[in-house]
Amino acid sequence: MIYLQSCCCCVDLRIGTIVIGVLHIIADILGGTFIALFGESGIPDLGHTLFIIFMMLHILSCVFLIIGCFRLKSSWMLFYIIMTMIKILAMIILIISDVILVIWYWVLVTYALMFFLCLYFWLVSYSFYAALGGALFI
Repeated sequence: MIYLQSCCCCVDLRIGTIVIGVLHIIADILGGTFIALFGESGIPDLGHTLFIIFMMLHILSCVFLIIGCFRLKSSWMLFYIIMTMIKILAMIILIISDVILVIWYWVLVTYALMFFLCLYFWLVSYSFYAALGGALFI
């Protein structure tokens, strides 16, 4: 498994993980708001409703990540690591389904960028989790 020693080549893992938690909260709020306002003309269907619920759970996991970083407790960070792994797997399924359905090119590029950014965020937080002595499962 690849473990990082720093975030973005120059920032300490602890500070980087806190920043990642804040950035993920902002991204989830913006994404959830966008889906709630524009998904199915303002009336979310079941898929959009489940997505909004998942975003709320992911925001909660980001809060746990930030608390775990401040308290240096790896157990608080585990919820974020698991939720982000689920989010990454869901994004893979989303990208494959959009390729099959021949969705607009820029949407696929946006999903691919989000996928790699989410993967890097997970790798940084998992590296800090491992550095704190958390149970390694990968």
